[in-house]
Amino acid sequence: MNRDSTLSPTTIATAPPAQRIHSVIDLWLGEQLRYRRKALGRPLQQVAAACGISVSLLSQIERGLRSSSLRTLGALAKELGLPMETLVRNVQHGEVEGEVEGAVVRAGTHRRIDLSDKGIHKENLTPPAAGGGVELYRAVIEPGGSTGDALFFTHRGEQVGYVIEGELELFIQDRLLRLQAGDSFCYDGSTPRRWRNPGPALTTVLWAITRAPASLPRPPTETPPGPVDHSRGTALRSNRKGNSA
Repeated sequence: MNRDSTLSPTTIATAPPAQRIHSVIDLWLGEQLRYRRKALGRPLQQVAAACGISVSLLSQIERGLRSSSLRTLGALAKELGLPMETLVRNVQHGEVEGEVEGAVVRAGTHRRIDLSDKGIHKENLTPPAAGGGVELYRAVIEPGGSTGDALFFTHRGEQVGYVIEGELELFIQDRLLRLQAGDSFCYDGSTPRRWRNPGPALTTVLWAITRAPASLPRPPTETPPGPVDHSRGTALRSNRKGNSA
């Protein structure tokens, strides 16, 4: 079976445009807040004023364009009558005493978001004390679960994944990658994508996400330059042992 294929032009033409978001978790949190607000018939201006934030910020949070602090998220949850645990589980995991100032998070206490309508359960495995350069996530995807039909993209930065169990269909722009347990993959966060579990069993994927650009400039060489040939404007390196000519 071909596990790497290109989507047909018809599929590409009918696909909705890619949506830029801050992160997948922020998108899902925003969707839950927006659905709840609309179900209550509350306008943006009213909810924003009650929570002490701007209408612009609330709109961006609902569309997944901005990350919400726990304080703001708590205020929104209270105003909309949503228990925090229905939005993010284990929100207080970083305040457990004796955990080396946030450098350790014990099993069962990682911050988690459950999206039953999408069939996705995602845990943030990153300890609070981590510097922020790399974030680690584990996603458990139910059979048929997916991020939806729309492509999305986030910030620039390398993202690497490993399929622990099950199957994963990863759509990267016009390519379809069929992944199985033991397969690993990578892409840049700015690349439009979506994914789903096409199999009959749970799929578990481990994701490592960087916040730095995927392509960094190479550091300058530590070898000191040789004498300069001014006629050509280049440095002539000595052909010492260990250096290639």
